[in-house]
Amino acid sequence: MINETIFQVLFIFIAAGFVVLWGHNLVSIGVTGDKFYTATEGMIIATPRFLLLGASLAGMLVYSVNPYLMKWSALPLVSWARWLGFFTGATALALFFWVLRSLGRNFSTTLTIKRDQTLVIQGPYQWIRHPMYTSFVFLWIGYFLLSTNWFIGLTGILGFIWAIVVRTPKEERMMIDRFGNDYIAYMKRTGCYLPRWSGRKTAAEYQAEK
Repeated sequence: MINETIFQVLFIFIAAGFVVLWGHNLVSIGVTGDKFYTATEGMIIATPRFLLLGASLAGMLVYSVNPYLMKWSALPLVSWARWLGFFTGATALALFFWVLRSLGRNFSTTLTIKRDQTLVIQGPYQWIRHPMYTSFVFLWIGYFLLSTNWFIGLTGILGFIWAIVVRTPKEERMMIDRFGNDYIAYMKRTGCYLPRWSGRKTAAEYQAEK
């Protein structure tokens, strides 16, 4: 039980860090409805995301209060895997902080192009076009390993994968419409979710050139 308490505290530390970063950023740029949903996204895309992430967050809250209540979905992971989860979550949290600092007032979690939006190519955006999605997926991998809970991990990761697969093509098209050839050139030298290691074109780039 002592070991479980240690990992519970580490889990809460990572989760609280995310909440503080997210909350501080929202307050800094202004809390408005378009930070959570816009008609551009559509309810077909948004509803599964809200349901899956809501379920994951509920599980995280229950685990933070009493891990025993989430025992029904716990897996028997070894201690080193749980420590790996902590370092994965901490690294993802650092990446998320870097993303927020780089975006500044361009930050949005919805499919929105602001009137004064700029093309961000500094920070992690030098190498990746969507590092926020990357940080979210790795953050939830960290939550899963730390809690050893498949429900928390599966619902959260599926929620972000759903958003990534469905939203990214729309988001990239909107960026092309706004920034034109500058964004197409940017796509050619960066990876979508991970740094680019080859000169091969992605499917998104082929679509952009049509």
